[in-house]
Amino acid sequence: MLLNMMQTQATDPTWLGDALHCLLVQNVSPNPSLSGRMTQFAKTISEVAGAQATSIWSLDTNLNQLNLSARYSDNRTNCNPGSVIHFDSDGEVLKVLRSKKIVAINNIDEPVGPLAANAEVFQQTGANAVLCCPLFDNDDLLGVLIIQHAPAPHVWTDSEKRFAEAAVSLISMAMVQATNESENRATTNHKLRLGLFARMADDRLWETDDAHNVVSVVSGTTILAPEETTLIGRRPWDVPTRQPLRGGWGPIKRSMENHEVIKDLILVDTNLDGTKSYREASGEPQFDQNGLFTGYIGVTRDVTNKMAREAELQATDQRYRNASHLACLGHWVWDRDKDCCTYCSPEMADIFGVTVEEYVARTNSFEQDQKWYHPDDRAEYVAALENACATDSGWTISTRIIRDDGSIRHLKQWAEPGYDSTGRLTSTLGVLMDVTDQIDLGEKLRISRSKLSNLVDNLPGALFRVKLDEKWSAVYRSQGFYRHFVDPSSSANGWDELGEDNWILQVEKADRKRVRQVVEAAVAASSTYEVEYSITTVNGDKRWVWERGNPVTSLSGEIEIEGIMIDATDKRRAEEALIKSQRGEAIGQMTGGVAHDFNNLLAIILGNLELVRDDISDVELRKMLDASISAAARGADLTRNMLAFARQAKLEPTKLNLNEVVRNAQNWIGRTLPTNIEVNAQLDVDLWSTQADLSSTESVLLNLIINARDAMQQGGELTIETKNLVVDARMVQNQHEYIDQGEYVTIAVSDTGHGIPKKLLKQIFEPFFTTKAPGEGSGLGLSMIYGFIRQSGGTVRVYSEEGVGTTFKLFFRALPQDQQTEDQSTIAGQPTTPSCARILIAEDESGVLAVLVSVLRKAGYKVTACGSGDAAKAVFEADPNFDLLIADVVMPGRLLGPNLVEELRVIRPDLPAIFLTGYAAETTIHGNELHPGDIRLMKPIRRAELLASISKVLQARDAKGETS
Repeated sequence: MLLNMMQTQATDPTWLGDALHCLLVQNVSPNPSLSGRMTQFAKTISEVAGAQATSIWSLDTNLNQLNLSARYSDNRTNCNPGSVIHFDSDGEVLKVLRSKKIVAINNIDEPVGPLAANAEVFQQTGANAVLCCPLFDNDDLLGVLIIQHAPAPHVWTDSEKRFAEAAVSLISMAMVQATNESENRATTNHKLRLGLFARMADDRLWETDDAHNVVSVVSGTTILAPEETTLIGRRPWDVPTRQPLRGGWGPIKRSMENHEVIKDLILVDTNLDGTKSYREASGEPQFDQNGLFTGYIGVTRDVTNKMAREAELQATDQRYRNASHLACLGHWVWDRDKDCCTYCSPEMADIFGVTVEEYVARTNSFEQDQKWYHPDDRAEYVAALENACATDSGWTISTRIIRDDGSIRHLKQWAEPGYDSTGRLTSTLGVLMDVTDQIDLGEKLRISRSKLSNLVDNLPGALFRVKLDEKWSAVYRSQGFYRHFVDPSSSANGWDELGEDNWILQVEKADRKRVRQVVEAAVAASSTYEVEYSITTVNGDKRWVWERGNPVTSLSGEIEIEGIMIDATDKRRAEEALIKSQRGEAIGQMTGGVAHDFNNLLAIILGNLELVRDDISDVELRKMLDASISAAARGADLTRNMLAFARQAKLEPTKLNLNEVVRNAQNWIGRTLPTNIEVNAQLDVDLWSTQADLSSTESVLLNLIINARDAMQQGGELTIETKNLVVDARMVQNQHEYIDQGEYVTIAVSDTGHGIPKKLLKQIFEPFFTTKAPGEGSGLGLSMIYGFIRQSGGTVRVYSEEGVGTTFKLFFRALPQDQQTEDQSTIAGQPTTPSCARILIAEDESGVLAVLVSVLRKAGYKVTACGSGDAAKAVFEADPNFDLLIADVVMPGRLLGPNLVEELRVIRPDLPAIFLTGYAAETTIHGNELHPGDIRLMKPIRRAELLASISKVLQARDAKGETS
């Protein structure tokens, strides 16, 4: 039982009650000597507290040393009974002991507290840690209880100190009881020797006259004390040094004046030396033969020692009650002869929710006692009591009671048999403790721990506490540590059986030194830290870990690290994708700006070349001009590729079925690829429709096929596959680039060529990046593909392995099933016969403006040219009779092209307009006054396309006028 108490001291809330019960048993059990009882106390305290040794010392009368009364050590050997601890009678040790306070020294070599300067006094015991507990009888220091630990220091807990306080009260009570018993035995022996006469001779006989004046005080064998002689000639209440113990002289005076018998009157005398002595007085009135009152005759007896013993017993009882109150223990006594409860402490009655009197009255039989207990616990309770009665033993049991208000309380009970002075079993003595709050707290703690465990298990990471050694040895790691960072494929059932080596985190070599430096810096600064590093799991996966921790001090004084680890792999990939996207956006913006300016230059070159060609009849010169015009057209194609990468290309999306695009491509693939490349098509028969620019889609497919051809110089297999795909949240999370959820149509082009090196995969979509030899490619093919697909609302995935091959998968947004999109017609045809139409042009680029004016005037139109939108508005306000407005989208000044059209249509609502732009994105700028029939042209513009657009707009205007 004691071993169990030592093991459960820190967790069992009833430990203190169990410990006090053991001490109470030592106090009530019959023992022939004080030394034996003290040894039992020392043994019980050592075993319960888990101490190396416990000793009880009595204070020497010279107040300069402690004499060993009893000692018990864990090696089961007792020290020499003659051992002493010396100290200065005027020094700090005695002063501290008289303060009645328990002093805890956790380390005798580094003491703190009131005995720090005199700790060497207790080094005589051979201890490293000491709990020094003074023993008192009222204000008199009796001795010291010393609980010690060796050979290591020990931090004394609050539970150990409370246990020591209760033990001090019980040991002091036992010492006082032993002293009283010794004094009682001495008195008994004295009485046996002196006999009845000696006892009577010690009484004082006193006599008064009829006025109550004391006329004589007579002692049989002793001389009267000086203070007793002062009574002669005075009435008892006139003596200033004598007072009744209770009630004052008033009631006594009235009784004597009424000639009543006086019994059991306790008088207190203040002696000449200031001490107190107590006398018990009794007296009877005396009358003469005529019945007249003549005075009192009585006896007084010295009861000073008796009163002192009663005071000691009361103090001992109070200490006993205080210990019970501090421990929240209820006490009871069951009389086995009467078979009823004869004593119930106030603490116990309070636990049962009744008064002491009510509890005793209601527990007047064994059957009545059972009614307190919960029906489910009653059989176990009865069995424990019946076994105790049959074996003359006690019991320890946990039960529940139901109080009158219906509330249920959980109790822990201990009971032991009680004996009379002859050793006969007469009663059962018991203590109990209400542990309801502890049980409720334990249940709440269990639920809280369960919730915390579930929360920790659901984290995408782990909690940890490790030592600062080379292996970061684990003090604690939650299960998420192994699941997320060591072996994701392993079952949690076997983790507890793994050795420490299987829990080592495989941090990348490049990060190890950095991580340790961060942690050591945090330890030095006593601050938290954050660090991110990469690891490799057992199955070879590369993962990223974000860790936050802080240094803590263990119970042994060592510095350890505790914190949290989070799987940051997805976050890291998202950051890399964002950086890549931002880099692409920056390059795209730069590329778009360059293409815009280049388009203006090409517009001037192409326009002037076409004008010059019209005036040249020489065949050779015309060939040279045609070559220049062709080169300018190729330059325009190059800028279109650049704009496609920048997602600013001019697109004319139509409803497409990618199966048809692939089937049409099969007609020319054979002419493009060598005979040693086999072509396979795997087309989804239920393929959804998408909306994309047909020409750009065909161009993308051609680029991918040519790239596949170049990757298979020695021949191979080319596969084109179409498929429907629904992108869900899981797929979005696993992608390295953002893509919206929804329905997609995919087209995949796969080859069995040499593959793309892994280190180059991140660069293949960058403009002008190519692995081809100089002069064999511009590096814009893949960047154009990427820009076109992203501008169309999709994305591109690349899967490649060196020596195996490469797959490019294009994602196009699928059209809703109920949506029908009409194909947009392209502008075609030749210009109609020019009219005398008046055209207002607003273009900020002077070279482009000059070409436009020349082309249109040569075509027979009347042209007014302006260098900005603001200038064009001023011209129009002066003369609004223009048939058409041609305006650049972006111009300096207040009015951009769309704003100019909007304000001019306030004057002329029917004014048609054609917009020119170097950015396809600019054509999306619109206002509330723009018409659906307004045409948008991408620079550089061929003369035929410009004249055809003008003719279409003017014909549409004329047709609308005729209809009106």
